[in-house]
Amino acid sequence: MSLENMDVRFKMACMAFLSIAVLKADANGLIFLSILCLGLWISVRFSLGEFIRHVRYIGFLLIIVFLARALNISFLTGTSGKLISIDPEGAVEGALICWRLIILTFLGILWMSTTSPSGIRTAVEWFCRPFPGLPGKQVATMMSLMVRFLPEIVEKARETSAAQQCRCIQNRKNPVYRTVKFSLPLLCRTLETADRLADAMESRCYSSENRRSFMFNPGRSDWFVLIGIAGFSVFMIFI
Repeated sequence: MSLENMDVRFKMACMAFLSIAVLKADANGLIFLSILCLGLWISVRFSLGEFIRHVRYIGFLLIIVFLARALNISFLTGTSGKLISIDPEGAVEGALICWRLIILTFLGILWMSTTSPSGIRTAVEWFCRPFPGLPGKQVATMMSLMVRFLPEIVEKARETSAAQQCRCIQNRKNPVYRTVKFSLPLLCRTLETADRLADAMESRCYSSENRRSFMFNPGRSDWFVLIGIAGFSVFMIFI
């Protein structure tokens, strides 16, 4: 069974189980989780270049997290002491944190690339039904739009960066100036896109509570996958 054809509710539950396992597992569990991610990668035929394009900005965060855990900075050392030293235990801990972040990033990209926004909206709405007073349709719509337009924001950030490079903004030595000149155009373009989207949704009566929803069609294979992922996640936590 392909991930694209899997029931969105079961897929969301599987992602929740795997995310908890990633956060709780140790190095041995992360090895098996990485093997599972490799198998999912092969099954969906995800491009390596596409994955690198999505996570290259997260690489800076991973480097900062690793250095923050691995380095010890002391301002009270003498002339013979070291100002910066490497903590082996901190380096191992930082590597595990970065490992977890990479797996979670891959699961998020896999989720967004194999799930339609309409399916996400209806699944979130279904999960919100047991809670009285919670506007399930509005919450589901916001989550589906967030998942759908995150790649759009990344693309706009790439276009803004390319436009600034053409104008030699990167030659400015003041980092605050470069940050302001990058963030303000990106924020304005994002808000303009959000305004156009809101107008388009309003003109199509998308805010109505009586609109039709995506229909679920769960099968026996969905239950098998959910039970298998749940058992696998519990085993990875206690391994």
